[in-house]
Amino acid sequence: MKTNRQQLLQLLADRVMTSRELIRELGISQPTLSRLINSIQNDIVVMGKGRATCYGLPKKPGQEVNRLPVYSIDVKGDVHPYGQLTPLQGGQYWWQSITCSGEISHHLPWQIQDLLINGYCARAFALRYGDHLKLSPRLTDWTEEDMLIATSRCGEDRPGNLILGEESLARYFELVRNPPELIELGSQALEYPQLALKTLARETIPLQLSGEQPKFSVCLNERGAPCRMLVKFSPAADSKEARRYADLLVCEHLALEAIRIAGLNAVRSRLVISGNQTFLCIKRFDRRGLFGRLPATSLRALHSRIQEPCDDWVSAATRLQKQGIIYLSEARKLHWLALFSDMIGNANQHFGNISFLPHGKDNYLLAPAYGMRPTIYEPLAGEIPARLFTPPSLRKEAEGELAAARQAAILFWKSAAIDERISEGFRQICFENCELLQLQEQGSKSP
Repeated sequence: MKTNRQQLLQLLADRVMTSRELIRELGISQPTLSRLINSIQNDIVVMGKGRATCYGLPKKPGQEVNRLPVYSIDVKGDVHPYGQLTPLQGGQYWWQSITCSGEISHHLPWQIQDLLINGYCARAFALRYGDHLKLSPRLTDWTEEDMLIATSRCGEDRPGNLILGEESLARYFELVRNPPELIELGSQALEYPQLALKTLARETIPLQLSGEQPKFSVCLNERGAPCRMLVKFSPAADSKEARRYADLLVCEHLALEAIRIAGLNAVRSRLVISGNQTFLCIKRFDRRGLFGRLPATSLRALHSRIQEPCDDWVSAATRLQKQGIIYLSEARKLHWLALFSDMIGNANQHFGNISFLPHGKDNYLLAPAYGMRPTIYEPLAGEIPARLFTPPSLRKEAEGELAAARQAAILFWKSAAIDERISEGFRQICFENCELLQLQEQGSKSP
């Protein structure tokens, strides 16, 4: 027959339980439970206070993912305690921030989700450092726990302003002690091709960057002030595929300009052409100077608070606004961006391609737009497939933003059609798409 201790540990291995639940399941009194808890207090996690107290088992007692401290970096680069994450058995998490009493979650807390490494850089990282971390070299084999291990050890420069784990914090302090060399504006065309080669060779793996395309980060000297940038690049080869990627990077730059002209916020960008390569340099909105950082949260993480499917930007914006998480004005902006994306052929409308900035106690403003380009024209398996652009059908909940979004999309296609940094063949595609939207606009005005 199992002892009370064994039964208690077995119960907590399945899920977090309250004192009342444990007393009922074990058939013991409150004083007996208290003595039992005290006898194994080093093996369990005590959560909450008073009648709200709950008990659970750490995921792996004594292991590095037992209790993970979380720190925030302010705009000056100074470190502050932010909270603590405790993975629990049964697939639950105990999250304690310094500003609240704590919460139990059945999935990774939304505040932490953006810290997990992902995308192209994560695959390169797993291949190079998986063995060192005693993890698989294939990212597809990693569990969420593996992601936490990697992030807690090498997550010193993830998006936003949070750092997970003591080892990642130590690596941040190492960055501060050894600041990066600033790249001069005039030397970008010389240095970027070498940095692109190092990125493709996995000599440098910028884990602060997400997304599926290779990219690297730099710190520019802008009129004597350091400025953090991420840099996307086209292949160096002289091929149709490389030319198309270069065209799309120019288009991304023009799309961001069109968004700003329309009165919405978008990241600042510049193009650098070096030989056959095109580099798109994008200013990071979550960084200030050499080491300062700002909080930012992806739509994916923010939307997980309401536990609804990640379907599309328009629906997500409407849900978040109804829940009081974002203002109506921000929902309308996201509706606009969704329509604009549809009308420039941007099929990459996943929930990591939109971010928010905290505003007030528990509200969020839309961050500058990024990642906007006609992805329907991206190469596929090295080939350039013929794609037919079709103006999207109207979403009723976003119809108030249609006219302005279409005007911005027309401006984008018109700008791309005459930009000589884009190949002649793709400029013709842009011209035809501009005409399609203009015809649609004229049709909407007809009686």
